[in-house]
Amino acid sequence: MAAEASAPLAVPSRIRIERTTASPEVDPALAEAYQALQAGDLSAAEGHYRSLLVRDRRNRDALLGLAAIAVKRGESDAARRFYRQALALNPRDPLATAGLAALEAPASDPVALESRLKILLAGQPEAAALHFALGNLYATQSRWNEAQQAYFQAFKLEPANADYAYNLAVSLDHLKETALAGQYYRRALALAAAGPAAFDSSQVEARLRELGESGR
Repeated sequence: MAAEASAPLAVPSRIRIERTTASPEVDPALAEAYQALQAGDLSAAEGHYRSLLVRDRRNRDALLGLAAIAVKRGESDAARRFYRQALALNPRDPLATAGLAALEAPASDPVALESRLKILLAGQPEAAALHFALGNLYATQSRWNEAQQAYFQAFKLEPANADYAYNLAVSLDHLKETALAGQYYRRALALAAAGPAAFDSSQVEARLRELGESGR
Protein backbone atom coordinates (compact mmCIF):
# COMPACT_ATOMS: atom_id res chain seq x y z
CA MET A 1 0.00 0.00 0.00
CA ALA A 2 1.28 3.49 -0.76
CA ALA A 3 3.07 5.34 1.99
CA GLU A 4 0.49 8.12 1.86
CA ALA A 5 -1.98 5.75 3.53
CA SER A 6 0.15 5.40 6.66
CA ALA A 7 -1.23 6.46 10.02
CA PRO A 8 -0.65 10.04 11.18
CA LEU A 9 2.26 10.81 13.47
CA ALA A 10 1.74 10.80 17.20
CA VAL A 11 1.17 14.32 18.49
CA PRO A 12 4.79 15.43 18.78
CA SER A 13 4.28 17.92 21.58
CA ARG A 14 3.30 15.25 24.08
CA ILE A 15 6.62 14.77 25.81
CA ARG A 16 6.76 11.99 28.36
CA ILE A 17 7.00 13.28 31.94
CA GLU A 18 8.79 11.14 34.47
CA ARG A 19 9.47 11.44 38.15
CA THR A 20 12.93 12.79 38.81
CA THR A 21 15.62 10.37 39.92
CA ALA A 22 18.05 13.07 41.01
CA SER A 23 17.00 12.74 44.66
CA PRO A 24 16.71 9.47 46.62
CA GLU A 25 13.43 10.67 48.13
CA VAL A 26 10.55 11.68 45.86
CA ASP A 27 8.34 14.49 47.13
CA PRO A 28 4.87 13.04 47.88
CA ALA A 29 3.23 15.88 45.94
CA LEU A 30 5.39 15.05 42.90
CA ALA A 31 4.53 11.36 43.12
CA GLU A 32 0.82 12.18 43.37
CA ALA A 33 1.05 14.64 40.49
CA TYR A 34 2.78 12.06 38.30
CA GLN A 35 0.22 9.38 39.12
CA ALA A 36 -2.68 11.74 38.44
CA LEU A 37 -1.15 12.80 35.10
CA GLN A 38 -0.68 9.20 34.01
CA ALA A 39 -4.27 8.45 35.02
CA GLY A 40 -5.55 11.37 32.93
CA ASP A 41 -6.79 13.39 35.94
CA LEU A 42 -5.42 16.71 34.72
CA SER A 43 -7.08 18.84 37.39
CA ALA A 44 -5.60 16.82 40.24
CA ALA A 45 -2.18 16.72 38.57
CA GLU A 46 -2.25 20.48 38.04
CA GLY A 47 -3.10 21.07 41.70
CA HIS A 48 -0.18 18.98 42.89
CA TYR A 49 2.29 20.56 40.45
CA ARG A 50 1.19 24.06 41.40
CA SER A 51 1.60 23.27 45.09
CA LEU A 52 5.17 22.27 44.30
CA LEU A 53 5.78 25.60 42.54
CA VAL A 54 4.45 27.50 45.53
CA ARG A 55 7.20 25.91 47.60
CA ASP A 56 9.87 26.03 44.90
CA ARG A 57 9.46 28.29 41.86
CA ARG A 58 12.46 26.57 40.24
CA ASN A 59 11.02 23.05 40.39
CA ARG A 60 11.75 21.52 36.97
CA ASP A 61 9.36 18.60 37.37
CA ALA A 62 6.47 20.91 38.19
CA LEU A 63 7.19 23.19 35.22
CA LEU A 64 7.42 20.28 32.79
CA GLY A 65 4.32 18.67 34.26
CA LEU A 66 2.29 21.86 33.91
CA ALA A 67 3.56 22.23 30.34
CA ALA A 68 2.41 18.70 29.55
CA ILE A 69 -1.02 19.41 31.03
CA ALA A 70 -1.33 22.60 28.98
CA VAL A 71 -0.45 20.68 25.81
CA LYS A 72 -3.11 18.06 26.56
CA ARG A 73 -5.65 20.84 27.00
CA GLY A 74 -4.64 22.55 23.77
CA GLU A 75 -3.31 25.60 25.64
CA SER A 76 -0.20 26.15 23.56
CA ASP A 77 0.67 29.61 24.92
CA ALA A 78 0.63 28.33 28.50
CA ALA A 79 2.72 25.31 27.52
CA ARG A 80 5.31 27.55 25.84
CA ARG A 81 5.46 29.70 28.97
CA PHE A 82 6.20 26.74 31.24
CA TYR A 83 8.77 25.26 28.84
CA ARG A 84 10.53 28.64 28.62
CA GLN A 85 10.61 28.89 32.42
CA ALA A 86 12.30 25.49 32.52
CA LEU A 87 14.78 26.60 29.85
CA ALA A 88 15.54 29.74 31.82
CA LEU A 89 16.74 27.44 34.60
CA ASN A 90 18.68 25.21 32.20
CA PRO A 91 18.98 26.28 28.54
CA ARG A 92 20.07 22.74 27.64
CA ASP A 93 17.13 20.95 29.24
CA PRO A 94 16.28 18.22 26.67
CA LEU A 95 12.62 17.76 27.58
CA ALA A 96 11.87 21.47 27.66
CA THR A 97 13.73 21.99 24.38
CA ALA A 98 11.91 19.11 22.70
CA GLY A 99 8.54 20.24 24.01
CA LEU A 100 9.02 23.81 22.87
CA ALA A 101 10.36 22.65 19.50
CA ALA A 102 7.23 20.57 18.95
CA LEU A 103 5.01 23.56 19.65
CA GLU A 104 6.99 26.02 17.54
CA ALA A 105 8.14 23.83 14.63
CA PRO A 106 5.31 24.77 12.22
CA ALA A 107 5.90 28.50 12.64
CA SER A 108 9.61 28.68 13.41
CA ASP A 109 12.62 28.81 11.13
CA PRO A 110 13.18 25.09 10.42
CA VAL A 111 16.84 25.59 9.57
CA ALA A 112 17.52 27.38 12.85
CA LEU A 113 15.52 24.82 14.81
CA GLU A 114 17.37 21.92 13.19
CA SER A 115 20.68 23.58 13.96
CA ARG A 116 19.74 24.13 17.61
CA LEU A 117 18.59 20.54 18.08
CA LYS A 118 21.78 19.20 16.50
CA ILE A 119 23.96 21.41 18.69
CA LEU A 120 22.15 20.18 21.79
CA LEU A 121 22.41 16.57 20.62
CA ALA A 122 26.16 16.96 20.12
CA GLY A 123 26.42 17.60 23.85
CA GLN A 124 23.58 15.29 24.90
CA PRO A 125 23.58 12.32 22.50
CA GLU A 126 21.66 10.19 25.02
CA ALA A 127 18.69 12.60 25.16
CA ALA A 128 15.94 10.59 23.50
CA ALA A 129 13.52 13.53 23.55
CA LEU A 130 15.88 15.58 21.39
CA HIS A 131 16.19 12.79 18.81
CA PHE A 132 12.40 12.53 18.78
CA ALA A 133 12.02 16.29 18.32
CA LEU A 134 14.49 16.21 15.43
CA GLY A 135 12.56 13.34 13.86
CA ASN A 136 9.34 15.31 14.13
CA LEU A 137 10.98 18.29 12.46
CA TYR A 138 12.16 16.11 9.58
CA ALA A 139 8.69 14.58 9.31
CA THR A 140 7.07 17.99 8.87
CA GLN A 141 9.37 18.42 5.86
CA SER A 142 8.74 14.88 4.53
CA ARG A 143 12.41 14.06 5.02
CA TRP A 144 11.50 10.49 5.89
CA ASN A 145 14.93 8.87 5.70
CA GLU A 146 16.30 11.33 8.23
CA ALA A 147 13.14 11.15 10.33
CA GLN A 148 13.42 7.36 10.47
CA GLN A 149 17.01 7.58 11.67
CA ALA A 150 16.13 10.11 14.38
CA TYR A 151 13.11 8.11 15.55
CA PHE A 152 15.21 4.95 15.67
CA GLN A 153 17.75 6.65 17.93
CA ALA A 154 14.97 7.89 20.23
CA PHE A 155 13.45 4.41 20.42
CA LYS A 156 16.84 2.78 20.96
CA LEU A 157 17.42 5.04 23.94
CA GLU A 158 13.89 4.62 25.36
CA PRO A 159 12.51 1.28 24.09
CA ALA A 160 9.54 1.45 26.47
CA ASN A 161 8.17 4.64 24.90
CA ALA A 162 5.10 3.80 22.81
CA ASP A 163 5.14 7.08 20.86
CA TYR A 164 8.77 6.58 19.82
CA ALA A 165 7.95 3.10 18.48
CA TYR A 166 4.84 4.41 16.74
CA ASN A 167 6.50 7.34 14.97
CA LEU A 168 9.34 5.05 13.92
CA ALA A 169 6.71 2.77 12.36
CA VAL A 170 5.10 5.70 10.54
CA SER A 171 8.43 6.80 9.09
CA LEU A 172 9.14 3.27 7.89
CA ASP A 173 5.64 3.13 6.41
CA HIS A 174 6.33 6.27 4.40
CA LEU A 175 9.55 4.66 3.16
CA LYS A 176 7.49 1.62 2.07
CA GLU A 177 9.37 -0.62 4.51
CA THR A 178 6.06 -2.26 5.33
CA ALA A 179 7.38 -5.38 7.07
CA LEU A 180 9.43 -3.31 9.51
CA ALA A 181 6.63 -0.77 9.86
CA GLY A 182 4.25 -3.54 10.88
CA GLN A 183 6.76 -4.80 13.44
CA TYR A 184 7.03 -1.41 15.11
CA TYR A 185 3.28 -0.72 14.89
CA ARG A 186 2.75 -3.94 16.84
CA ARG A 187 5.43 -2.95 19.32
CA ALA A 188 3.79 0.45 19.78
CA LEU A 189 0.43 -1.20 20.47
CA ALA A 190 1.98 -3.49 23.08
CA LEU A 191 3.66 -0.57 24.82
CA ALA A 192 0.50 1.54 24.68
CA ALA A 193 -1.39 -1.23 26.46
CA ALA A 194 0.99 -0.85 29.40
CA GLY A 195 1.40 2.93 29.52
CA PRO A 196 0.45 6.33 28.08
CA ALA A 197 0.51 7.01 24.34
CA ALA A 198 -0.46 9.95 22.14
CA PHE A 199 -1.67 7.93 19.16
CA ASP A 200 -5.02 6.25 18.46
CA SER A 201 -4.61 2.49 18.84
CA SER A 202 -7.64 1.81 16.65
CA GLN A 203 -5.95 3.62 13.75
CA VAL A 204 -2.83 1.50 14.23
CA GLU A 205 -4.89 -1.69 14.23
CA ALA A 206 -6.64 -0.56 11.04
CA ARG A 207 -3.30 0.19 9.39
CA LEU A 208 -1.97 -3.24 10.36
CA ARG A 209 -4.98 -4.83 8.71
CA GLU A 210 -4.29 -2.81 5.55
CA LEU A 211 -0.66 -3.93 5.56
CA GLY A 212 -1.82 -7.52 5.90
CA GLU A 213 -4.15 -7.12 2.92
CA SER A 214 -1.28 -5.73 0.86
CA GLY A 215 0.55 -9.01 1.26
CA ARG A 216 3.55 -7.70 3.16
